[in-house]
Amino acid sequence: MQEYLLDERDLRLLHALQIRPRAPWTVLAPVVGADAVTLARRWQALQDSGLAWITSYKGPGAKYAGAIVEVDCVPASIAPVTEELARDPEVLSIDQAAGGRDLVVTVQCRSEAALGEFVLDKLPSVSGVTSTRTHRGIKLLADAQVWRLRSLNEREASRLAIDLPEPGNGQRGVPADVESGLAKILALDGRATIADIAGWLGISQTRAKNALSALLAEKRLIMRLEVARPYTPWPLAVWYFLRVPATHVEDVAGKLTGLNEVRLVATTAGMYSILMTVWLRRVEDMTVLERQLGERLPFAEIMDRSIVLRTPKHMGIRLTTDGRRDL
Repeated sequence: MQEYLLDERDLRLLHALQIRPRAPWTVLAPVVGADAVTLARRWQALQDSGLAWITSYKGPGAKYAGAIVEVDCVPASIAPVTEELARDPEVLSIDQAAGGRDLVVTVQCRSEAALGEFVLDKLPSVSGVTSTRTHRGIKLLADAQVWRLRSLNEREASRLAIDLPEPGNGQRGVPADVESGLAKILALDGRATIADIAGWLGISQTRAKNALSALLAEKRLIMRLEVARPYTPWPLAVWYFLRVPATHVEDVAGKLTGLNEVRLVATTAGMYSILMTVWLRRVEDMTVLERQLGERLPFAEIMDRSIVLRTPKHMGIRLTTDGRRDL
């Protein structure tokens, strides 16, 4: 039994932050239905308890080589292997899973050469790893940036999208040191003020604002709200491994992105055509979802699935055993 459950007021606030992670409280207030001071205070409480946070990560506009790696371990070594991998900055996320693999590791490297080094040199040298299967990402069609808590109605969500247009282009050619510094700051605190960012980077507020605007507009940097999954109405996470004929991969993947349960859809160059993660209310919902997939997408064959038992690291952030941000 969890000590705390997110109530509807919290979920409305978090849904609004999913749409616009850095929006001023005064803009979110009329949509969420609480005054700006209350929203700021509630957000601080959610952050301090590790139940929700806003982070950043490299987007499709940035250069990187990504892969999802299945890792098998000696049973007694799962914990130490997880800890060693979690310390690696190239490891974005780690799921400890039940099923045909012990760990599902999401890797984001600066280049193809760096990815090769991680898979061929680093990973095999980790004591306790018995085997690995690497799925080089081809295309990320959906990630949790577009997944929603569904607490705001369609009109309320649309109002936020209209009231807050996408960021402008800002300055072009953001220096590498500024981009790197911004990414590190926002990974820790996605709502850091422009004044704080400028102070930490030692640049003017105008330059900091323009640099952030440019990185967001070019999708070199993605801002995203994260929430402790076990405390949401969807506490169960499942990885699905699908095989689809080459002529139907894009069509099937595109249709999967429209499902409410889906958090990630990626086409890969591995033994599976598509990898997908979903959040569900209960384990019995797996049967319902798989029946729907079979009826709507007859070309998609589910080759395997794994229930996530624990997520020690998520999008670069260490988590506690109950899924909160480790503060």
